[in-house]
Amino acid sequence: MRRLLVLVLVAATLWAGYWFIGARGAETALKSWLSDRQADGWVAHSTDVSVQGFPSRFDATFTDIELADPDTGLAWSAPFFQILALSYKPNHVIAVWPHDQTLATPQEKLTIHSDEMQASVVFRPKTDLELDRTAFSLDGFSIASDQGWSVSFPNARLATRALSQQTHSHEIGFEATQVHPSPDLVAKLGQTGLPEVFDALRLDAEVGFDAPWNRFAIEDRRPQPRQIKLRMLRAEWGKLELQAAGTLQVDDFGVPTGDISVRATNWREILAIAVATGAVPADLQSTLEQGLAVVAGLSGNSETLDVPLSFRRGRIQLGPVPIGPAPRLVIR
Repeated sequence: MRRLLVLVLVAATLWAGYWFIGARGAETALKSWLSDRQADGWVAHSTDVSVQGFPSRFDATFTDIELADPDTGLAWSAPFFQILALSYKPNHVIAVWPHDQTLATPQEKLTIHSDEMQASVVFRPKTDLELDRTAFSLDGFSIASDQGWSVSFPNARLATRALSQQTHSHEIGFEATQVHPSPDLVAKLGQTGLPEVFDALRLDAEVGFDAPWNRFAIEDRRPQPRQIKLRMLRAEWGKLELQAAGTLQVDDFGVPTGDISVRATNWREILAIAVATGAVPADLQSTLEQGLAVVAGLSGNSETLDVPLSFRRGRIQLGPVPIGPAPRLVIR
């Protein structure tokens, strides 16, 4: 019995020593990471960095954290941010965001609110912390821009999974229900009879990048998309339904090339939404409607449109109708 007690005490002492050494090492590494970003010209500040959770966890908390990358103009701030991990499984963490945070770009400032925002993040067991898979849970989530638009939904799920180390590709899935668009958009579409909320928004895609998503993706440059396989994009809004699938190749300048097959039910209302949101210039609405009416008529159902959305030489064309310049697909 005495030997057993001694063994227990020795094991407890060794474990406590492991935890305190690990906790201090983690705290030092996190503080050093902030200092290294400052040396690179970033704004990287936190009023306190602490690691707690004895005896079985390494729970790191940043208080009043601010990060700003001068190369991209992105800036993020929050009253706290937590990284929670089991002490015996440090490559699997839970990230916890506060109820309120801000994200600024050179174009706008976003105020983000959530009742709960967490993510399960698993890294491959390598020193560069290459991302393996994630699962985000967003409840009571909303984004409001100082440019006047907003969006909110009661809950959503976002998940990613690494597929290939050669192409640095990731599978991405997103689903949200009862999505509330900006009140100004709802007001603009008030005469259409549409409900004030989207019934559902779903995405299933595979994206290949030019570099792995690891710690250098934050410290140096963000990996850029080079191939997008859109397996399914589906939006349901009252009597409207939009589905899309296809593949795009993206060059070094972020210009996409390829075709996306689009199926739109009650497409005239969808076109009205595109015009109201500015996605389609108002002076093109009449031309588009006439051209697309011909295409829809060929399918035998004038209210359903099956047409390719083509990306060529930096331009977009919907069926036979030119739309305008293609967007640059660049991650800042």
